Amino acid sequence: MGNVASRWVTKTAIALVALSVVFVLLRNVSSGAVAQVQYRVLESLPQDNAKLETLLNEFGQTGWELVLVDIGNVTKPAPRFIFKRVELP
Repeated sequence: MGNVASRWVTKTAIALVALSVVFVLLRNVSSGAVAQVQYRVLESLPQDNAKLETLLNEFGQTGWELVLVDIGNVTKPAPRFIFKRVELP
């Protein structure tokens, strides 16, 4: 009798966990909430460190994050700075 009861409890617990997972997944999918990602490309930044720090701090305060620095090719460097910002709905 104890064996049957333990199987029933185990199966019920598994079913409840499965239903909870399905509910959470359906809730996230049906909400239609999609994060919007924006990118910003700058061809050059100020060479003065104080001005550069000020500009980077302004970008950081508005949610921009530096994700890539592309220096171009070796013979003709043309640095580009790529920033990314994610806005949640």
